[in-house]
Amino acid sequence: MRFGILATMAAMVCLLAYATPSARADELKMVIILSRHGVRAPLQTPEKLAPYAAQPWPKWEVAPGIQTPRGDELIGLMGAYYKARFQKEGLLTGNPALDGPLIYLRADNDERTIATATIIGKALGAPSDVDAHAAPEGKEDPLFRPFKAKVGKPNFDMASAAILGRVGGSLSNLDRAYAIQYAELNTVLFGPNANPGQIYIASGESSIETGSGSYLTTAKGPLLVAEKCIDAFILEYCDNKPMSDVGWGRLDGKTLTDLLALHEAFFDLAGRTFYVAQVEGSNLASHIVDTLEQGAQADSVPGAIGPSGEKILVLGAHDSNIAEVGGLFGMNWVVPGTQMNPLLPGGALVFELWKRGEAPGSFFVRTSYVCQTLEQLRSATPLSLDNPPALAPIFIPGCGGVAPDFETPLASFVRQARKVIDPAFIAPEEAAFANAPVQ
Repeated sequence: MRFGILATMAAMVCLLAYATPSARADELKMVIILSRHGVRAPLQTPEKLAPYAAQPWPKWEVAPGIQTPRGDELIGLMGAYYKARFQKEGLLTGNPALDGPLIYLRADNDERTIATATIIGKALGAPSDVDAHAAPEGKEDPLFRPFKAKVGKPNFDMASAAILGRVGGSLSNLDRAYAIQYAELNTVLFGPNANPGQIYIASGESSIETGSGSYLTTAKGPLLVAEKCIDAFILEYCDNKPMSDVGWGRLDGKTLTDLLALHEAFFDLAGRTFYVAQVEGSNLASHIVDTLEQGAQADSVPGAIGPSGEKILVLGAHDSNIAEVGGLFGMNWVVPGTQMNPLLPGGALVFELWKRGEAPGSFFVRTSYVCQTLEQLRSATPLSLDNPPALAPIFIPGCGGVAPDFETPLASFVRQARKVIDPAFIAPEEAAFANAPVQ
């Protein structure tokens, strides 16, 4: 009897040891951070935005599209958090001399994306005199802008049909579905006593047209205008402008969260629609998969970003890149104070490669969306392990595991990726700037 009790207790101890992550000796081997750039000035000048509001839009201290000093600061806070987290997991030592060679920085060639990858990298321990690897100025980078770089031959009619097929054949159906958000937006843009006949954003109907040489599809009407205006409001709020300059004093965090529904609806259609995501996201996703496979092997893998032996890959990218990769894999995420699939400044899709034991097939992947909340962005809240940014673990359809981490074996992740990635839209990484190790 006593032997039976002891045997049962021993079995329970073994079972508990297996169920406890620390007892399983899970080891973080590699991380890929696909980060949106930080807070920037709107892409449109105040003059370009003028027709959409009753009052002049606020001025910015930097040119359109340039990351602001506040944006740099906020990205630095994210970098500090990543450093603390990855040191805790044993991926980094905290010694720049040891960690620097293990960090690879790659970015689109905009100022804001290069700055973002570089700031995160230096916070992690990359050399202070090295910027992110990027394509030469003026060159369309196929990793981040495959359509504009003329990768593959997309079907323009199919792209617009794929979007229209999600909204009952007419984008104007969304105008009715989001009538409450449009009304809120109109109040911000024109004030509570505006004459409805003067409100630009409520005029006409949203539509999607077949693209051309510049764009895969072309959106027109209220939904496009809403995206531009709400993007400007997000940037005003996160840049900590006086509340009198955030939607002319008619916008607070609650209303901004409401309006995010329109903002994310635009990106859901324009970036996450599956065929569009295949055209625009297959190349980046393919190279991410190659890089994870390289992280699990001792040798270089063709298509991987950066040299073999890296531990952290930081990709300075755009909201569209995150939307496209997310849509390609069927990923969804929500964090507090947002709507479905937010694309906040400095937010990132994070792919973590873990190893459990020594058996073949012991590598697995955890995927998450990590971002500062709107309030953390506005207040520039210092981040730490005790006060982290928001983190949403992501289930990947076709290969995802059980809660809470939804981890998937690397082999399953790769198989699912190859099912959704379209080889017709894959291009090689440019050797001229992609494979030089950080020195």
